[in-house]
Amino acid sequence: MENTTEVTRVGFGSRLGALLLDVVIVFGISFVLSPILGGFLGAAAATATAEAAGSTGADPAVAAAAGGIIGTFLALIVVLPLVYVVYYLIEGLTGITLGKLILGIKVANQDGTAAPIGTLITRWAVKASGNILSLLGAILGVAILGTVGSIVGLVIFIGCFFVLGAKKQALHDLVAKTAVFKKSDIK
Repeated sequence: MENTTEVTRVGFGSRLGALLLDVVIVFGISFVLSPILGGFLGAAAATATAEAAGSTGADPAVAAAAGGIIGTFLALIVVLPLVYVVYYLIEGLTGITLGKLILGIKVANQDGTAAPIGTLITRWAVKASGNILSLLGAILGVAILGTVGSIVGLVIFIGCFFVLGAKKQALHDLVAKTAVFKKSDIK
């Protein structure tokens, strides 16, 4: 007789915990990298504002400080989305994020076997489809894409609560035929 022990899928609590850890990590990385990039942007902005201040009679030191602050905020606007995309693309390639790693969980095929990269990328693309459409809409200047992206994002968000069901699969898992398991249970 064949041993058919079924692996148990991870439910909402662990997945939410991993997400919260990931959010803290993404913001942490962003807030560490932003001042570094902000220093470069701030130096350029400080030089420009100090030169402009010199011609208007304003205090160049105050203008330089303002340029540094502006540079840091500009860097955060650039760094946070970049870190977000790279961080979550890693999940699309490996099935794991640092939050999942800390909690010992990983994305796999719905039968508990290791998922190939193509399946993981499909899951990532479905999960990120709202953001991708919104970004394309912003880049291309096509407002309807942004609207569709927002609607798709809302559907994906609501689909995350499917994890509360018996199958313990979010909408993006159902589409990609994946689920989340304890890493040690994946065959």
